[in-house]
Amino acid sequence: MEATIALEDPESRAAQAPSQSGPQSARVRHLLAVARAEFVAGGFDAVSIDAIARASGVSKETIYRYFPDKEALFRAAAEELGTEFTARVNAQPVDARAADDGLAFFSRAILDAAVDGGFLSAAWITISIARLMPDFAESMHDVQSNRLEPIRALLQAIAEAHGESAHVPLDFAVLFGSLSSESPALLMGFPSPPPAQRDVAARRVAKLFGHGILAMDDMGAQRFPVPAAPPAGDAPPAHIAKLLDVAATHFLENGYQGASLDLIGAEAAVGRGTLYRHFGNKAGLFGAAMRAMARRLTDAVPPPLPAGEVAEEALARFLQASLQVLGGADSILLHRTVIAEMRRDPELARDVYAILRNPWLAPLTAWLDSLETAGKVRVHDRPWYARQALVLAFKGTRVVAAGKALGPSEMAGAARRAAAIFLRGFTAAL
Repeated sequence: MEATIALEDPESRAAQAPSQSGPQSARVRHLLAVARAEFVAGGFDAVSIDAIARASGVSKETIYRYFPDKEALFRAAAEELGTEFTARVNAQPVDARAADDGLAFFSRAILDAAVDGGFLSAAWITISIARLMPDFAESMHDVQSNRLEPIRALLQAIAEAHGESAHVPLDFAVLFGSLSSESPALLMGFPSPPPAQRDVAARRVAKLFGHGILAMDDMGAQRFPVPAAPPAGDAPPAHIAKLLDVAATHFLENGYQGASLDLIGAEAAVGRGTLYRHFGNKAGLFGAAMRAMARRLTDAVPPPLPAGEVAEEALARFLQASLQVLGGADSILLHRTVIAEMRRDPELARDVYAILRNPWLAPLTAWLDSLETAGKVRVHDRPWYARQALVLAFKGTRVVAAGKALGPSEMAGAARRAAAIFLRGFTAAL
């Protein structure tokens, strides 16, 4: 069974879309390329029209002739992120007879695009501007998701080749993409894997998503690094704890750039001298407040997983409990805020990622260790697989990008689906 599914050509879509500038001249194309690079490097808040004018050599007057404000320029500049990935995946035929190879190809293409191309930048931009432009963030996320249609088509062909007639939703391709880039790890400051490791990761993802961990055998395979959470340290004095709480609220509501130290200090009844003495500057307070908030979200006790037993329902309950923390409103705001500042402070983003997830990864890894001891699974890098189980449940960056906490029924459904895919492959979740 073979079919080639092509997405709408992004250049033709851009040509048909209404534009402030009409047909793009070489000057406008240059301006948009420079603006895109500036926004990708610094984010929406940190980049000014003046900076773009200087970097592009185009006067402010000329920029405003084509784009009425920074938001309009941003929208036009961001639109084409990910087109290189689209061209690459559209060139690959969908062939269910070579399912593992096809999925591995797509997984590697996603990881390459995330690391080297525009895919990761598009995801970062989507999340970093979600607070300011929620409608645009949602539409941009939809555009990036639609780029995965060829992967959905391959999953559909694989399912039908195995006698499964159910429609494979695009959401499954998005989940596959999340596994491929181990979202949101790369968005939270973790170094990208070197080329030699990308093939290993792509083949693991293809087999895990296609068959589930129970059907895998990679004993002796290399291990990938495990993120470590920073030590918690001693509890701060009451007035500093209050300052951290007030600061977290201001940073989550207004972002790093928009938060005012004067307003934070006034509300917390703490003078600037105390603030600077404890935290040095605004960045120091921001980092301390975000880490403290992450630790406050880790009070939940994970439900038990039966040692040595393959228990899909127990795994689903475990993943649902993790989602009550990771998919809750406070966690989403925290993820959004530190991801938006990841380019400025990647260490903070890594710390928040590890603090939030390590309480869940430790028991999940221990359970996988017990399954290996009992001869139920044959995978070597079990901490990596534990992280991927959480990725499946968390739906990559979709929840963060959407900015909406999952409801109880959504959490239960996402957890059941993640448990089924993790253990038996994606067709088990159709």
